[in-house]
Amino acid sequence: MPVLARLVAAALLVTMTACADSRTAPSASLPAATPLAPATPHPPAPPLASVTHTPLPTPTASAQTTAAGPQAAEGRDLTSCEDADCEVEIQAGDRLLIDERFGVRRLTVNSLHPDMVEIALLGFSGGLQVEGMNVSTSGSCVNGRCRDEGTLSLAPGEPGRINGMRLELTQLSEDRAVLRLAPS
Repeated sequence: MPVLARLVAAALLVTMTACADSRTAPSASLPAATPLAPATPHPPAPPLASVTHTPLPTPTASAQTTAAGPQAAEGRDLTSCEDADCEVEIQAGDRLLIDERFGVRRLTVNSLHPDMVEIALLGFSGGLQVEGMNVSTSGSCVNGRCRDEGTLSLAPGEPGRINGMRLELTQLSEDRAVLRLAPS
């Protein structure tokens, strides 16, 4: 038994015996105290300064991309979507800039749900045409400058369309999805 454990056991036994009263705990029921063996000396611990810490290696880029989850042709390269011809992995908060010829300038991934993704869109054509699930659009023009805003939900097997661009959700997990854009 280690020295510290013996000391704790002895202190506990002394405390319990000292607290006993002949009215509440008859002395016949108390176990006899076992004498402690003399402590054996232990070698001193090394000083703290001699302890070294070796950090664990950080994962490489290839190890991070092989993690379970959706895989896309262009990975996380959101800039590859500017021409509306890409397949990328998206997460909530991602922004994709789209060429102005499609009438929409920016797509923002608002949120990912277990069964769908909500995307906000910002356009400037003054005539945004959106098809898909849960579509909401509004537009305004001031001094000849038009601005369109809206939202669109996508689910696997339920594509959407914004003007001349098709949007398709090919994979969906808890915190990531794969979005495919193609000119239509």
